[in-house]
Amino acid sequence: MKHPVIRIAVLLSILVLFSANVSAATLTSHKKMMAQLALLSKKDANAGRVSVVNIGTSVKGRDIPLVIITDPAVPEESKKRLFIICRQHGDEPATTEAMLRLISRLAVLEDQDVADILSKVSFYFVPMVNPDGADAFRRKNANGADLNRDWINLSQPETRCVWAAIDAAAPDVLLDMHELSPGNRTGDFIESAGALCGATDGVVKETTILQNLVVGMLHTHDMAVRSVRINDRAPARLAHRYFPIREGLKTLLLETRQAGARKYQLAYRMELHVIGAMTVAKYLAGQQGELEARIADYYARKYNVASRGKKPAKKNQQPPVKVEPAADKSSGGIEIKIEQQQ
Repeated sequence: MKHPVIRIAVLLSILVLFSANVSAATLTSHKKMMAQLALLSKKDANAGRVSVVNIGTSVKGRDIPLVIITDPAVPEESKKRLFIICRQHGDEPATTEAMLRLISRLAVLEDQDVADILSKVSFYFVPMVNPDGADAFRRKNANGADLNRDWINLSQPETRCVWAAIDAAAPDVLLDMHELSPGNRTGDFIESAGALCGATDGVVKETTILQNLVVGMLHTHDMAVRSVRINDRAPARLAHRYFPIREGLKTLLLETRQAGARKYQLAYRMELHVIGAMTVAKYLAGQQGELEARIADYYARKYNVASRGKKPAKKNQQPPVKVEPAADKSSGGIEIKIEQQQ
């Protein structure tokens, strides 16, 4: 039997081949996305694995699709549900590009490992929450509103329809995918609810497990990424704060950096989001033990085993899973920067 992470790597290698030559000039427009999803749905008509549902429209009347991928032969009530939202900010393209490619592979790949996951997990994707902003490559929507500051008020059509879709789907986990603004040089990070933010102990405990798995799996792919926890009582306006604190929904925020050389590394940023999504899906599919074993093996080899004549690391050296508590507004810490840029 293939190693579980080798199976993930095979899927990722396919995705990278599809994305390696993508440039800013060839990003998927809303019109092109809708055409791709329509074609995918048509090709899948007999299999019943893919459903594309229009959940609402943007300020300018663009459709906002919800893509559901599942195994129709397995009763829905017996499966876990993973809900993924992308592109709340129009100038954060890697999230949409990554999830469109993941949607395509999950929909058509005849692979036993994908089949095993789909028999246990249903995927719900909103690949472009802010289509007006995406087509204009602008952070805010056509009303000039920052959608990721609107989850309490729900004053915008985009946030209202996505909130309704999440409420109807009742997912087990929500992934909120973002990229840092081009001028923000903060590194990639995964953020989750901490013990002091107001979320329940159960939500904090399970999202901590998920966060550690995602960070660990990214490390096994030699991706430097940090863990950040929400430990303040700032208003829960952002999706990754609102849903765990107000709705009791286990939520992770994934952020990739666009600054510097990363501007030209779209494939890398896409891969990070795909690894994050697939890690959570495998956790929901009951593969936590396999993931933990792979991560433990990676850290053991990296930090405790001599290689090619190099001096082995000290036994007490810890792997670089650094959890950074969010600072309050008076601290000048990372949370203030993240609050301004997500």
